Amino acid sequence: MSWAEIMDFVNSFCSPSVRLMPAADIPHTSFDIVDKALPTPHLLTAGDVAASSSVVPSSDSQYIFYTDGSLINLGTSDVSMGWSWVQIVKDSGFLNSIATYNRGIIHDWPSSSRAEAAAIYAALSASPANSVVHIYTDSQSSIEGLKHCFLSDYSNSRFYYKTTNFELWAIIQQLIVDKQLSVLPHKVKVHSNFYWNDFADSLANTAHTSDDAILISRLDLAAVHDYIMSYDDVVCESNPRHLFKQYHQMLYMKDLLALSRFRFISLLTDPSRYVVDWALTWHTLMFQPKFDNSFTKENVSRHHTLKFQLFLKNLPTLESLKRTRPDLYVEILTCRSCEDHLEDFMHLFLCKKCRVKLHQILTSYLRHLIQKIKEVGDNANCDYSSSIDRVTSLPCWTFSSNNWSSYSLVHGCLPTAFLEVFENLGISHLTAMNVVTAIYNNFINKFRKRIWNLRSYYKGLWEHTMNIFLKLKHSSRPKGLPKSSYLPYSSLPPLTHVDSRDSRTDWLKNSMQYGLFWFNHILGFMGRLTVLLNNRFCRMECRF
Repeated sequence: MSWAEIMDFVNSFCSPSVRLMPAADIPHTSFDIVDKALPTPHLLTAGDVAASSSVVPSSDSQYIFYTDGSLINLGTSDVSMGWSWVQIVKDSGFLNSIATYNRGIIHDWPSSSRAEAAAIYAALSASPANSVVHIYTDSQSSIEGLKHCFLSDYSNSRFYYKTTNFELWAIIQQLIVDKQLSVLPHKVKVHSNFYWNDFADSLANTAHTSDDAILISRLDLAAVHDYIMSYDDVVCESNPRHLFKQYHQMLYMKDLLALSRFRFISLLTDPSRYVVDWALTWHTLMFQPKFDNSFTKENVSRHHTLKFQLFLKNLPTLESLKRTRPDLYVEILTCRSCEDHLEDFMHLFLCKKCRVKLHQILTSYLRHLIQKIKEVGDNANCDYSSSIDRVTSLPCWTFSSNNWSSYSLVHGCLPTAFLEVFENLGISHLTAMNVVTAIYNNFINKFRKRIWNLRSYYKGLWEHTMNIFLKLKHSSRPKGLPKSSYLPYSSLPPLTHVDSRDSRTDWLKNSMQYGLFWFNHILGFMGRLTVLLNNRFCRMECRF
């Protein structure tokens, strides 16, 4: 049934004195900027929320509320947190038990627990002073948060700042103290088909697009502390210690992507179709296949090294060797496979001797993904055609000099779509990561056997002819040698787009406003990769 049908049904059976009351038009002084496609909600303070929420008076000062929260579109600019509360009048019969209700939304730091806490805040704001308030919720985190609010020293303890949404909970605690409320939390079993809880859930879900939804925004943030930490006008409600760490990790990530070897990330023509999943990328880089008689420990080590060399763009191509050992590799030396072009990193994939093989490997890569999707879909007994269409429509399956999504794929920067197609079929996140990782490692193994080993063979023949042996390559480089005239990474065009805003601000502020889950993936990725930024590969790029 639609929400309108439910409301008409309940109103038709309620007595004139107790009925579902739509939220009245509320005077307001300012508006928040939201998507023009959605109704513009009222912008209210804590006092306004209380004034707009008229509860049915109780003779014994006992008030019962069912609260719920709703979170949609996490990680996108359309993210929304809805909240609702429903007042219940006991001993009034089933149909007459719903006295009144309210619903709205809240912004910043999106999470389901924040939406649940906002619903409790709104219900307590509407409660009369000196009353006993029973809060029924299916959120265990909200019950724990309320229990902490009962501790007198909670807001002045270190534990307070380690609590998610600590400013919101501080307001709730101060509200309880100021109104002298006795709050009794009760746990409701989630998805138990309990009518009042489902009714609150329905309200919270419709708050995202409702034209009478109240926006809780300018809260009484100075209720318990003299100072409030904010970042770019967004109040910080996350562990400050973690937040500072995130900021510095963000700087590391910015420095990493600023390296010319990662410039291709900014050249993706359609980022919405190929978004790099950094957590998946790191998981794939660190994964080492088990070795046996057919895949020895030495092969595993070479396989692991090749993955990182591909990712860091540090394969020892001839152009790279010219810069490091110009005494051994002359300036005019060309690719030993085709003998037509200079052998830089991009040429490894565009060489006329390797192009067909690379296309075959990418086709095998896609076929392997489709096969796994079919297996998962058959086991789950669900339609997997849309998942296959999404994978095949990715622009990364044909390699060319201007297709940066395919360049990202062979580089090892894998897209979020690879994980999402498996997760949409009911596979857990970790299992999906392992499946994608195994397929990518198969690609690396084929690349090593069919392209890199053959290239190294032709190069080895030339080195043998020129008497460039291993001992000579490991000898000290003579001093005073001229540098190579080859411009490193010339295959990448210059940047054509510069953001008007500081990207550091955008990354951190977007995580506050939209809850970008990939932001935490970036931080975890950078925490592990920082040591690589200090190795000889990165120092080599700085020198040249």
